[in-house]
Amino acid sequence: MLLHSKVAIELFTDYDMLLFIEKGVRGGISQCCNRYAIANNRYMSNFNPDDEIKYLMYLDANNLYGYAMSKYLLLKDFVWSDNNLTERDIFNLSDESDVGYILEVDLEHPSNLHDKHSVFPLALENKPPPNCKEPRLNYFGTKNKICSPLF
Repeated sequence: MLLHSKVAIELFTDYDMLLFIEKGVRGGISQCCNRYAIANNRYMSNFNPDDEIKYLMYLDANNLYGYAMSKYLLLKDFVWSDNNLTERDIFNLSDESDVGYILEVDLEHPSNLHDKHSVFPLALENKPPPNCKEPRLNYFGTKNKICSPLF
């Protein structure tokens, strides 16, 4: 990294920090789709103005990794913080600030939203599924199959 960018990245000296970062790593292919959908808008030959207007979209985003790597990244002075951050502390932080945070949070997911989000869970776990040694992004919080494997 130093050779090409002239930026020295500080290595972690605290093993717990390294494990904290590794535990939060996500990646791979993301897909959220329905097997069947019906559009209803003025561009359709069978448009019904009395029904709800619906458009169908398929988005394919390329180079998300490159985009992320072009942003400001944390480089040095990694420390554990005992500060209780407020929303104001986080949301008022500039994208170009010399200070950044990596947060571990508890998510609250109200039960009235479970059915609505069942086909695309909001917080997948990065751990090995049953009978597998390699970690995969998966959701084990239900007996129902939620995500179809992509491999």
